[in-house]
Amino acid sequence: MIDEMMRQYRYYRKEYVSNLKKEKNKIKRIKMQIPNFLTRLRIFAPVFLIPCAIVGNFALATVIAALLGLTDCFDGFLARKWNATSNYGQKLDAVSDKLFVIGIAVPILITNPSLILSTIILEAIIGSINFKAQIKGNNPKSTLLGKFKTTVLYVLIAAIYLTKALNIPLSLFALTCYTNVLQLGTAVQYYAIDKKKEEKKKENPNIEEKKTDDEDLSISPYKKQIEELKTLKESLIPNKAEEKEKTYIKTPRK
Repeated sequence: MIDEMMRQYRYYRKEYVSNLKKEKNKIKRIKMQIPNFLTRLRIFAPVFLIPCAIVGNFALATVIAALLGLTDCFDGFLARKWNATSNYGQKLDAVSDKLFVIGIAVPILITNPSLILSTIILEAIIGSINFKAQIKGNNPKSTLLGKFKTTVLYVLIAAIYLTKALNIPLSLFALTCYTNVLQLGTAVQYYAIDKKKEEKKKENPNIEEKKTDDEDLSISPYKKQIEELKTLKESLIPNKAEEKEKTYIKTPRK
């Protein structure tokens, strides 16, 4: 499973680097790299936040977490505005979002493990369900419940950071429980969707589900090129039946 993930990552990264090298306009080349640079910053959240948590400076940790969170809004916006979207950027964004949530939760885990441990475990379970579905080609997508869960999760983490930064004695036990219930519901929903898709595949083993270009590349990077070569071959080699018909027409009667 890890090997498959790394294979997909290497393929999309190679495709992304190749497109960068082909781009001759330097300004456009820089613009193509900025959205992915902002996305990568979220992956390094623990590097900045853990030292702040260790020394007890949650005010600075709150500011850093907020700034890193803003990159999630700007990377996609800039990629669409500058026409710099790519398969690599989409995969990187999905991975960085999960790592960012875990990254900003780790400092809380260090200082108050009982409050956030269950949240981290449940988020890891949701991530593993989506990851397995992606490897199997089931194209996992966020549901309305999943998006609402993510919003509440961010609210919980932001509230914990603020209470620690401002030294407010506020109990967040109820909000944590509510977040955990939403996470459980999301995990069950995603698992049920993935299982339903697997059952459809078993019922119709000869009928492949229609895939997008992105999924097709993730399963077989060279499948598209092979199909194009077949089409080219068919167009270059004349049809035998047509040749016989032409020969028959041209042959004069005796």
